[in-house]
Amino acid sequence: MTQNLAKKTNAFSLRNSTGLFNGKKILDGLLIVNKKRGPTSFDVVQKLRNILNYKRIGHTGTLDPFASGVLVCCLGKGTKIVQFITFWEKEYIAKIKLGEQTDTYDSQGKIVKKFEECFANEGFVLEENKIQSVIDSFKGEIWQTPPLYSAIKYKGKKLYQFAREGKEVKIKKRKVKIENIEILKIKLPFVWIKVRCSKGTYIRSLGFDIGKKLGCGAYLISLCRTKVGPFELKDSFTLDAIRKIKDEGKLNKIVVSMEKALENLPSLVVSDENKFKIKHGQDLKVKDIKSVKKDFSKKDRVVLKDGSGKILAIGESLVSSEEISDEQKVIFRYMRVVV
Repeated sequence: MTQNLAKKTNAFSLRNSTGLFNGKKILDGLLIVNKKRGPTSFDVVQKLRNILNYKRIGHTGTLDPFASGVLVCCLGKGTKIVQFITFWEKEYIAKIKLGEQTDTYDSQGKIVKKFEECFANEGFVLEENKIQSVIDSFKGEIWQTPPLYSAIKYKGKKLYQFAREGKEVKIKKRKVKIENIEILKIKLPFVWIKVRCSKGTYIRSLGFDIGKKLGCGAYLISLCRTKVGPFELKDSFTLDAIRKIKDEGKLNKIVVSMEKALENLPSLVVSDENKFKIKHGQDLKVKDIKSVKKDFSKKDRVVLKDGSGKILAIGESLVSSEEISDEQKVIFRYMRVVV
């Protein structure tokens, strides 16, 4: 455990963001959890709250109960940056079974159709080059219909509630982006794929659509999220490991600071006397800025930091980094104050 923990700590270059308030430890930042198959994402958060004896915890992107892998959880002030990290790309490895469809698009559902014409005495019949061609066709922007068995809300109710009641709901298609999709292995009727995609992509729907385009139906046997933004599965921790690390008093070593999580965003460094203005969302002008870290364009997402590098606020630039010249011009629109 100690050796593995050291490796993960070095991989993140973690920075301690743990403080004290009224004698109680306050954790601000991210915990990269390795969710096991079975519990919901909400279950994981609840268990994490019990382990840490700390209530201010959320997550940045739901994983289906039957799925496993990286679940990014936010602690304390880390919950304030959820909206800025949910756009991170995600990577999955999925095992698909061809030849059948289920009502949930995964192995947890009921088989609703079997394509007998795709089976022969020797087993499942389909050319591998056709599978390759169809899967390749999903690269880029695509329109996707979310599964009926999902937590998306429609008229105040979750879609799976309508599905359980046997009610039909017309679900709008969504545009998502498949950055890359590749076949890892084919052993018919099973196909293993790796997918890198945008926020909001349903891999269950992708599997269903692949089967539909092949003309043989398909559903997911298993799904593992292997990466969220910069955080990979190898860098994540199971709940049991987190409990042990917490009992050893080393929790601060695996909490990823907000500064680390948002290090790729441009930043404006302000003098300490401006903290009061920032805390109350007052306008910032060029004269309030000490330095600029990384160039940016107008309307880019930027962070405000103090001289020590601590994040004070996150927002939108009203000018580009090249246009910072007029000392009286307001240069920043607040989206979230963190300090």
